Amino acid sequence: MSKVTRNYLGRASALALVLSLACAGGAAAQATTTTLRGTIHEGSAVEANASIVATEVATGYVTRGRVGADGEYVISGLRPGTYRVVVSTTDGQSAEEVVTLSLGQVATLDLDVAENVTGSTAVDADSTELGEIVVTGRRIFEVRTSEVATNVSQQQINDLPQINRNFLNFAALAPGVRVTEGDTERTITAGGQPSTAINVFIDGQNQKSLITDGGVAGQDDSRGNPFPQVAVQEFRVLTQNFKAEYEQASSAIITSITRSGTNEFHGDAFVTYQPSDWVDQNGFARRRGDPRTRLDRLQYGASVGGPIIEDRLHFFAAYERKDETRERSVFLNRSEYTPQFADELGTFEAPFEQDLFFGKLSWSIDDRQRLDLSATYRNEQDIRDFGGGPTSYDRAIAVNGKTESLNLRHQFQGDGFVNEASVDYFLYTYNPQALNFDQSGARFVEYGDACTMAVPTAACPVVAGFQFNYGTIASTIFTGGGGTNNQDLTQESVTFRDDLTFNDVEFMGAHTIKMGAKYSLQDMHVFKQFNRNPFFTYDIQGRPDVIGSSTIPTQVTLNLPVDPTDAQNEVVGLYLQDDWQITSQLELNLGIRWDYETNAVNNDWRTPDVVRRLLTAIDNAPGSGANGTFNFPSYVDINDYISDGKRDAFADAWQPRFGFSYDVFDDERTVLFGGAGRYYDRIGFNFAFDERFKLYQRSKTIYFSQAGGNHGGQNTVAWNPIYATAEGLDTLLAGTVGRGEVFLINENAPPPVTDQFNFGVRQKFGNWQTALTFSFAKTKNEFGWYRVNIDPATNTVPNAVKPLNLIDPSTGLPFQFNDGVFISTHDRERDYRAVFLTADKPFTTDSGWGFNLAYTYTDASQNGSRDQGLGNFDFDYPAASYSPWFNTPGVDRHRLVMSGTVLLPYDFRLSSLITLGSGLPFTRNNVGNGAKPDWFSAYPRKYDFIIPNAWAYRQVDLRLTKAFDLPGGQEVELTFDAINIFGYENYSSFNQTYRTSNAGVAPLNPTFGEPTAQFLPTRSFQVGLRYAW
Repeated sequence: MSKVTRNYLGRASALALVLSLACAGGAAAQATTTTLRGTIHEGSAVEANASIVATEVATGYVTRGRVGADGEYVISGLRPGTYRVVVSTTDGQSAEEVVTLSLGQVATLDLDVAENVTGSTAVDADSTELGEIVVTGRRIFEVRTSEVATNVSQQQINDLPQINRNFLNFAALAPGVRVTEGDTERTITAGGQPSTAINVFIDGQNQKSLITDGGVAGQDDSRGNPFPQVAVQEFRVLTQNFKAEYEQASSAIITSITRSGTNEFHGDAFVTYQPSDWVDQNGFARRRGDPRTRLDRLQYGASVGGPIIEDRLHFFAAYERKDETRERSVFLNRSEYTPQFADELGTFEAPFEQDLFFGKLSWSIDDRQRLDLSATYRNEQDIRDFGGGPTSYDRAIAVNGKTESLNLRHQFQGDGFVNEASVDYFLYTYNPQALNFDQSGARFVEYGDACTMAVPTAACPVVAGFQFNYGTIASTIFTGGGGTNNQDLTQESVTFRDDLTFNDVEFMGAHTIKMGAKYSLQDMHVFKQFNRNPFFTYDIQGRPDVIGSSTIPTQVTLNLPVDPTDAQNEVVGLYLQDDWQITSQLELNLGIRWDYETNAVNNDWRTPDVVRRLLTAIDNAPGSGANGTFNFPSYVDINDYISDGKRDAFADAWQPRFGFSYDVFDDERTVLFGGAGRYYDRIGFNFAFDERFKLYQRSKTIYFSQAGGNHGGQNTVAWNPIYATAEGLDTLLAGTVGRGEVFLINENAPPPVTDQFNFGVRQKFGNWQTALTFSFAKTKNEFGWYRVNIDPATNTVPNAVKPLNLIDPSTGLPFQFNDGVFISTHDRERDYRAVFLTADKPFTTDSGWGFNLAYTYTDASQNGSRDQGLGNFDFDYPAASYSPWFNTPGVDRHRLVMSGTVLLPYDFRLSSLITLGSGLPFTRNNVGNGAKPDWFSAYPRKYDFIIPNAWAYRQVDLRLTKAFDLPGGQEVELTFDAINIFGYENYSSFNQTYRTSNAGVAPLNPTFGEPTAQFLPTRSFQVGLRYAW
């Protein structure tokens, strides 16, 4: 039995009963459903008290609604899909229409019984196939919403080009959203915020990463896919002004629904293949003359679904497999040492393997009740972190990831209300393991001269000749032996949600009122073994003035073990949402949300006595403060960082949300909309965990020489071969205390929060939907680590307050901690201003084409950390308040994404995805006169594409599809993908040295701004085969 089950089974049972009785809402039906509303007429008069029935064509599931005295109706809780809508009046008249409804939308369908509308049978992008008959649904688009959202259909998921079958790639079709592919992971960012600020829901189940980065569990540090694409029906990207039912995201929400079985048995099987010869080499590697390395990608899978009981019980199952075999070259940059490491040089495979399973049962208990049970399993392994230079294959790690989930959802359609209750289980494990953890690591280096100045100093009294110091390593020639790090991070949760929607409330207009609650029981397990494998350093030259040997190590480093941490967290979320249709033209969306976590930031941690003594010693150390002591900076109250183990949970996460829409001419063609809202995110436990972990992760280093004693500025131990064994090394290290690090969390640490504002207009032109949106956002409370024992004037740690220079009164010995004492700050901010322009013409087979455009103009800025490989650390300034504002990295000023599909003769179909960006800002270093760098003030060179000199990023992807119809409704489909077909080199980093020196006004550097690294993907091709029945 899992920890969550053991700890919470009793409370979970009781809570389930309470929620069932309370019928309060939580996760939001809109995350998985859609709503149909409208007015029933008979000619010019409204038709009162008629009956209306919506039957899902594919499954036969029936949902009944009521038509009020004013002729209006609302049917909530419909699963997205194609419906036959039939209205019958009390005098026997009827009207019928077949429509297709999209996820998360409120669609309007007005029917006139006098016209006796009927459906049609034809082939369309939104059709549902039943045997030999294809039932077409006229897709209804919502234009009156105040949300800024983009729907991605199954047609787009299936037809648009891509290589890796990750449906989240198409989130880039939404304005303000960026998807970035790297060697080891794929990130999704929006609104000028980091990837941690997004959230993803699959069938209403929250996929938020509680511990690691990435926003979505399983996306951080993974080149795999979070879910089998073959099982995704459609999804919706909400980039701003999402309603109160959505949680734990301050930038964007992605909500998707899965496929279900239908009344016909159906299935498909697919395979895609990309050989190495079809992948262009990185431009820098090609120009260096590097040999091509292998990159084969094979993906295959299948899905099947159908009826168990027709019109009542259906099943669906899916499986996908991904095999990537890359090669990594291990080579030396110094060929003279090749004979010494010949056996470890060469090309080695770096495979990635992933399995994805999904299964689902859907049961229409009766015309009022639905029950869905689904399960997901994901397992992957990535062998990596070796090669690309002088790093041995023996150093490789296996990055293991696993996700398991269960989701049980029940829906009840009452008279004038809908209740949706769910309970789900979610498990994610991130488990990177060194392949050879039982082997000691070793690096072979060349030492440099420690005293290169011409005039002697206190640190270098002798400058003539070669002066050795253990810390002066000039270059690393080769790194071998086993890896040094293992990790085991697990998040496990059981979550109860319930959503109650009243769709028949009249008071000064029509109200759709939703209320909800969520309660989640979360268990987090963190076990980190950093530098837990002995790591030896050798002087490869064996210089007499070092230690005189290339086979005796100069030093060894090993960290003390730190016990694993298990933390429990309980999460409560409540919301109330009123969608108030005041008139047929004006609607207000009024919502309020409150979220609460009992242990978001290590709340039960008590600051150890040794840390309290250290803080007192720092405050009283000699300095320029009051009474001649150091004193902490004036902007810090150190008492805010001393915890008694009862840190208060943040209880002020109130989030008002307001939106409006106004249909100018009451014809759903011209709609003004806008809104404002507050959105809280959360702090990942991995950050708060450092308060526990860093203190006890003590690093021990022993320096060796042949004779022992003082040598090279260190006290050394005479080398003995027994120190190469575990027993001998343990004995030696036992006499060394080792150093830890001090990290302190603010007692009143708030989660990040964003206030969003937007205003826009939607305009319909025939089959085109267009929108222009002005978007604003202000983010506060972002987390950062800053040093507190510093002199703010110099941003350095004075010698007097370095822990090793302070005496612990309880031991009479120096404090054994590294120089910097870190505190959490929560005053980093971001400003985001953007203009979105979208134009969508949906694909239909009647027209033969479809096109989508999303243009984003962005002015994004921030202070504090630079977000470039430093995580949440900021060494540039003493505090965020000292930091200048600068352009947000990772955000183009102009970004344009276009996609489309066109039918060609002979059943060919061509699809394209074009991504253009004006370029990401980068920093100017060495600006002169000793000034600090100009953070992200420079932009890369731009090139032509449609518009001259407009784009630094250009990528054109194509997919050609040929379908072959077979007897019995079978089909074979061939696909050919061409990614980055023009082979554009899109650069990710640049030479940032503006002047040759930062002293005075040195000459400009002629290579400033020249590219140094390249984004993926390079030009590549892929072939695929799909069989459907």
